[in-house]
Amino acid sequence: MSMTVLNAEIKKYFLDIENGINNLITDQDLYEKIENNEDLFLLDIRNKEDFEENHLKGAFHSAWDEVGECIKKDVFTKDDKIIVICYSGQTAGQTVGILRSMGYNACALKGGMVTGSENDNLYIESKCKTTV
Repeated sequence: MSMTVLNAEIKKYFLDIENGINNLITDQDLYEKIENNEDLFLLDIRNKEDFEENHLKGAFHSAWDEVGECIKKDVFTKDDKIIVICYSGQTAGQTVGILRSMGYNACALKGGMVTGSENDNLYIESKCKTTV
């Protein structure tokens, strides 16, 4: 994907948000989906050290610059409900824009782990190693 296309998709993502198209999920909505056993693919794109310190139970780790490898290796599919998680939500939002432009069903955890790790309801665990 060229930088021109990439930049256009990132701009489209933020324009979608301004127009009310929801590319975000709150920590509470995510908690409810987990509680209801919805089939979700949790993709944590923070650096390895932050992921190992804490992450959502069942999350798959791939640093943001390795997400392309996940796509090549079919780690997730276009049928998966992908929740992208980063530290604050910004990088996840950009990643979601790219994934959605490629036809993936993806949204970002609003506020990232800064918000998610403060929610006592979310399942946080540590010391898990699941990288590509």
